[in-house]
Amino acid sequence: MYRAALIGCGRIAPAHYEAFGGLAGRAGMAALCDMDDDLRQRRQQETGVETGFASVDELLAWGEFDIGVVLTPPGVRSDVCLPLMAAGKHVFVEKPFTHELDEAQAIVEAADRAGVTLAVSQNFRWMPPIPRMREGILEGRLGRIVSASRVDTVWRDETGGWRNTTDYLALSVMGVHWFDQFRWLLGEEATRVYTSSMTTGLLSSSGEDVTSSVVTFESGAVASLVHHWASRTRGATNCLQVEGSDGAVVQQGRTLTWYDKDGVSAEEEPARRGVPKTIELSWHELLDALDEGRPPCHNGRDNLGTMAILAGAYESARTGQSVAIADDITGR
Repeated sequence: MYRAALIGCGRIAPAHYEAFGGLAGRAGMAALCDMDDDLRQRRQQETGVETGFASVDELLAWGEFDIGVVLTPPGVRSDVCLPLMAAGKHVFVEKPFTHELDEAQAIVEAADRAGVTLAVSQNFRWMPPIPRMREGILEGRLGRIVSASRVDTVWRDETGGWRNTTDYLALSVMGVHWFDQFRWLLGEEATRVYTSSMTTGLLSSSGEDVTSSVVTFESGAVASLVHHWASRTRGATNCLQVEGSDGAVVQQGRTLTWYDKDGVSAEEEPARRGVPKTIELSWHELLDALDEGRPPCHNGRDNLGTMAILAGAYESARTGQSVAIADDITGR
């Protein structure tokens, strides 16, 4: 059984703790690590994990674990991931695993040098109905894909913690999920991105909270993302839509609707699955990959394709120009 050390005991941590309930016999929590003693001790009481450390150095001096689970804020991920990998530990890191693309590339290269597995928690690949949509799209149910679009407009006021003060907000915290879903659903890489964003002042947080992005893919398919955190609609119109030469598919809430060339629709309503369950499924993919000696589908090098879109979106928003994405970014 794999032993995991979780580094960072903040807001996302309980979802990861819950995910371990579905990993019995495969992986377990061996230690928790956080420089905030009170928070770490409270999490230890909540989880029953007896071993705790205040620093990565202390954790590595102990060393009795196989996988480091990095749940820190993105701005300090290199400081955590690099020592773990240098010590021969596999790493499962929250998204986005950095803010800057060159930093992400450096972490990926460090994992390669160390001969360890790096996986990124792009758990929304397992959020219903994404797996069913991807299966149908890649099987050719829609024919040639011409466009994809997602509207995700919510009211999300981050009043405390690092999300309140970061300059990387809506796109970095949730937009990265939607960029990754475009890649995952279409099965191809992006070539160019254009983004406009603003900070409305309607929220207490200081980062961007209204964004619109257009992403062009290798086949010529065009994906658009409207992602707002200061929307009075609070998600009333949220949906994901993929259009092809032979049909279309729309996801709204839990309902999945397929359309053929004549416009006839068939609806499916997948079972509900919360964030902890999607993290559990993400973990199973990582553990399967380790057992089978292969890269997991959400490995760090693959995730450079998502990071390139995210970094390009921020550059585009700063410059007002579209940004080209290198065609060999993932090394495929």
